[in-house]
Amino acid sequence: VDPLVKFKNVTVNYNGRPIVININWQINQNSFWQLIGPNGSGKTTILSMIIGDNPKAFGQDITLFGQKKGTGESVWDLKKNIGYFTPSMTNLFGRSTTLQHMIVSGIFDSIGLYNIPSERHLRLANEWLIAIEMDHLCKKQFYKLTVGQQRLAMIARAMVKHPPLLILDEPTAGLDDHNALLVSKLINKIFAESKTTIIFVSHRKEPGLQPQYIYQLTASPSGSTGNVITQID
Repeated sequence: VDPLVKFKNVTVNYNGRPIVININWQINQNSFWQLIGPNGSGKTTILSMIIGDNPKAFGQDITLFGQKKGTGESVWDLKKNIGYFTPSMTNLFGRSTTLQHMIVSGIFDSIGLYNIPSERHLRLANEWLIAIEMDHLCKKQFYKLTVGQQRLAMIARAMVKHPPLLILDEPTAGLDDHNALLVSKLINKIFAESKTTIIFVSHRKEPGLQPQYIYQLTASPSGSTGNVITQID
């Protein structure tokens, strides 16, 4: 089975300053990873090369979903396969957006809903709202939810199209311990009950999170290096 993501000796510099050096990382299907590194260690750089909006990825030996990067795939081909969430996305939704419509927008990869959702789309959204125990809030305006509720909903939005790969960029940033634990539990549950591969990105070990593997970035003046740590139960 082809790995979903493969980096081979990937090195990135910005304006002559090394960011990451010789990154070798293979992410197989049905695996659960945590990407850990201090701020500025290159986590965002690595993510942007997977998600498809970093020109530094071209000319590198990166394979995504069985296709070598730079061989004609479009950003939209990649988006189909990736569910993505970073906390700053929660500010993009208009005040009139209901929780239900916010989840449905994940099917179209749109901020806001420009397509009339079909019965099937609404049913999918409602299944996720039941899974996160928020179906009673489906008509509530998204911006009126608590920060913890918004985070859980955004993770459900990233999962609504059942992507092969789910990338969560600092999903617990700014949350209190109680809500951070709820987020970790939801992500553990998604991994246990779906076929989606998960990359959870943070600068610390996350309480309650149960990744199988950690990819740890270690910063240095000559660029961050990475190594794999297998989690033992």
